[in-house]
Amino acid sequence: MKLVSIWIGFTLLLFNSCDSTRSDPVKINSHADDSLLLIEMVHARSNAMKKKDIDAVMNQFSDDATFINSDGYFLANKREIAAFHKALSQTDSLTYYYVAGQVHVRFLDEKNALVYYPNKMDWYKLSNQKDTVERETRLLTLSAQKRNGSWLWVAVTNQKTIEYFDNLTEHKIRDMEQFWNDSTQYK
Repeated sequence: MKLVSIWIGFTLLLFNSCDSTRSDPVKINSHADDSLLLIEMVHARSNAMKKKDIDAVMNQFSDDATFINSDGYFLANKREIAAFHKALSQTDSLTYYYVAGQVHVRFLDEKNALVYYPNKMDWYKLSNQKDTVERETRLLTLSAQKRNGSWLWVAVTNQKTIEYFDNLTEHKIRDMEQFWNDSTQYK
């Protein structure tokens, strides 16, 4: 994971340094450094979810954060978000396998960014790990704010998706008419 983060950071630096429309090298380096930090936060979140270390997951949230889970339920603050995550990790009959996909960072300004990443969460019975109960494929959209020099998640939306994809920017509708003709969810 660290090698991937380093590679992404190097690519971002190279891409930003080749962008002739930008003239402020401080902003370029700041975005590259902040991109690496935000990507690392997602990797830390993913690792904490795998280990069911909810305290580590929650360290990344602001106290006034909001969270909408994949079923559309609204959690209004860090306390409610923590209770939700603890319920996920402390069931007595089910557990999960969690994997995150490629992270995409979009800066809105120097102190605000949107971070997207797909993930899979396969739920299975503790009594029989081969007995998968549900397979969830989702996309998380995290709103990050830089407060007092540190990035925090301030809002998260977690939506179920049709399939797992590793590169969000390549997951596009190529032919709108064909999409509507093929889509079973809209028929």
